[in-house]
Amino acid sequence: MNFDEIYKILENSFEPFLHRGYERQKKLLNHEKYNVITYEENGKILGFLSYWYLDENTLFVEHFAVNPEKRGSGIGKSLFNDFLKLDGDKILEVEPPHTEIDKKRIKLYENFGLIFHENEYYQPIYNEGDSKTRLHIMSTKKLNEQEFNNLTKKIHTLDESIKNI
Repeated sequence: MNFDEIYKILENSFEPFLHRGYERQKKLLNHEKYNVITYEENGKILGFLSYWYLDENTLFVEHFAVNPEKRGSGIGKSLFNDFLKLDGDKILEVEPPHTEIDKKRIKLYENFGLIFHENEYYQPIYNEGDSKTRLHIMSTKKLNEQEFNNLTKKIHTLDESIKNI
């Protein structure tokens, strides 16, 4: 797997406060609970989806992106369908539905069968000095309040366990 190609897509798709930076992201590849699915053509990575096993039955998407020049070509759909074929409940974070792009993204995931949760949620802070980012959780199953709280606790516990990576 060519991490440099993945990281270039990551950098072009996410603000710096939404990832850990080159060295820390690269170190995640060695973590037993971290996985990356890639989409490649002619030996070049054009998209990726990285995820964590929060437990034996819950997969949490950390990053999902396609090379900006290839967006709209079906690569993202292919990657996400491959991810959905894995065993377990699927979880991801999305921005609040303030802009048309945010609303389209939520609708896309709903078309894949994910459920949008209105509950208040803040993404773990990836880098020292960054501020909290309010997001929403989407999942493949409806979560009651206790399940939602347990899930977000698992996300934050995982993040605390890898802070020093």
